[in-house]
Amino acid sequence: MFYDTGKPACSKDCQPSCNCGKYVEIWNNVFMEYFKDKNGYSKLAQKNVDTGLGLERMAMLLQGKETPFDTEIFKPVMEKLEELQKENYIESRRIIAEHLRSSMMIIADGGRPSNIDRGYVLRRLIRRMIRHLNKLQINLDELSTLIDINVENLKEMYPELEKNKEIIKNTILEEKNKFVKTLANGEREFEKQIKNINDGKIPGEVVFKLYDTYGFPPEVTKDLARRTWI
Repeated sequence: MFYDTGKPACSKDCQPSCNCGKYVEIWNNVFMEYFKDKNGYSKLAQKNVDTGLGLERMAMLLQGKETPFDTEIFKPVMEKLEELQKENYIESRRIIAEHLRSSMMIIADGGRPSNIDRGYVLRRLIRRMIRHLNKLQINLDELSTLIDINVENLKEMYPELEKNKEIIKNTILEEKNKFVKTLANGEREFEKQIKNINDGKIPGEVVFKLYDTYGFPPEVTKDLARRTWI
């Protein structure tokens, strides 16, 4: 289901699939009619509809905002990030705000960073958030402040955040410290690997080794390569 924001059409062919912002998907319906097994498709005995409302998108529309990140759910953290940043990347601020909230929810629910299952998802969320904090040149010690802001903003809806605030904070900061060490070790190895590279092209096996052996994200390798040869 799409909501027409009332913005002017981008062209005479403007339609809900456009990216111009006139139409916003707020709800989806999946009509389940078939079952698939090794023999192919067959009709379900009971057909049904799976439906889901985009709560934050609905809040955005009801409040007359441009994006969900402009609503009161994200606004306090977004404003603090803008205050702290030395580089201005709106996408990075959005990633940090969303990943921080998601990480806090997972930890409050009992999740912990690991290399399997939801723990792996949590680890990836925290580490990607840290990469974007670095991209904005925000001191990583400010993570504690950002967590406090989120707890204060969301505690009425999610009292478990306040109840588990210290656990949340300690878990995220501990994972941050581990990742900082990972980045330092990976950067040293990166410098070793590129000594004999003259054409600015890093072989795939080097990128893989940095990730597989040192946990060094390919995106960080790419950023370092740009800084080295550009």
